[in-house]
Amino acid sequence: MPADGDGLPPIEEWWPGLTIGAKHAVLSRIDGPLDERVREEIERITGRHVPEGAILDHVEIGFVETQQQPVD
Repeated sequence: MPADGDGLPPIEEWWPGLTIGAKHAVLSRIDGPLDERVREEIERITGRHVPEGAILDHVEIGFVETQQQPVD
């Protein structure tokens, strides 16, 4: 399956597999570009390239908000 228009593979494929640290990094800058560590984790999980500057769209942000659990 191809990556979404924002350069990200479908979030349902990679969000559950992110480390707690990577999830914290996404949540701390939910409206900003994903940092390198997060992009590398997504690439490792999905086997697909995630370009620098990739961001979550409003649907992906909504998905993250429904998936939040205590991560500490």
